Amino acid sequence: MTAVATQGWTQTGAPEAFKARIARELFSHPVIIGNAYTRWFSQGRADAERMKDLILQFSVFSNYFLVIQAKRLVFAQTREGEDAARSILVNELGVGMDPRTGSAEGKAFSARNAHLNWLRDAGAALGLEPMALGRWSAAEPETRAFLQGLEESYASEDACVGAGASFAIENWAAFGIGQGPERESRNFWKQLIAGVEGHNRNFRAPRGLSPVPLAFFKYHFLMESGHSAGVWRELEEDLRAPGFDGEKFIAGGRAALDALEIFWRGLDSRRLRAERAADLSEDGGGAARGHADAPCGGRALRNVGPVDAVAPVRGVF
Repeated sequence: MTAVATQGWTQTGAPEAFKARIARELFSHPVIIGNAYTRWFSQGRADAERMKDLILQFSVFSNYFLVIQAKRLVFAQTREGEDAARSILVNELGVGMDPRTGSAEGKAFSARNAHLNWLRDAGAALGLEPMALGRWSAAEPETRAFLQGLEESYASEDACVGAGASFAIENWAAFGIGQGPERESRNFWKQLIAGVEGHNRNFRAPRGLSPVPLAFFKYHFLMESGHSAGVWRELEEDLRAPGFDGEKFIAGGRAALDALEIFWRGLDSRRLRAERAADLSEDGGGAARGHADAPCGGRALRNVGPVDAVAPVRGVF
């Protein structure tokens, strides 16, 4: 049976009780099973501005993930964990990966295949300056808060916390792949692919515009089962390692998913604000007055809570 088909459920190395706890406490997280933004996006209703928002924020995630992943490699407590982290890192940088095993061993490198460069291709189609993508200055407060949380969990110096965070993030990305059409349709990569295809069909084709490239999204959908297989092997190794702490593993996974949820909620809140502004404009008052909640008829201040004050990630950015 392939790693894709067994992802999360029938791996043999992890004790059954701990697997059940993983399913209960990590795989049921709202960002995995109930992401409102990706569900909306999959309908193909994102216009050019919402597409730009997604590509720009994802580019910051992609670029700064390199630093976080390097720290995950440095702090791994087992050889298996180190190898898995190294393969994920070099794959992000442009080295090929075996989608069945998650290994980059012996694969070729191409700078064109660096994941950030694929996002730059997508952004260029939307009129975004390629070298502006991935910059910390382009990050919205929620994106910065997400990266802060990821650095504290995924890149933790405590190897058990980092292993749990890595396990949770990779299994979030691989959720549903190879587990039937209905479950796979809820994979966030699958939803993003459907949404970009819908944007191209609904907003670009009628205007004679070239489609937004899908390489970044389709490649990740293809490769995520390999990343997931790698962290399952790491878990099996961790469970045999002296000093493995299941509580810290679960806590790290939960913290990483909580941080990730901030990122998607940011995208969704900006989408909802744009929709409300458009509704006001159609009603005849928004364009003249500004947002109804804005003082002095100006642009409304964003109300996204404490993440507005987030500073660059400690020790990294």
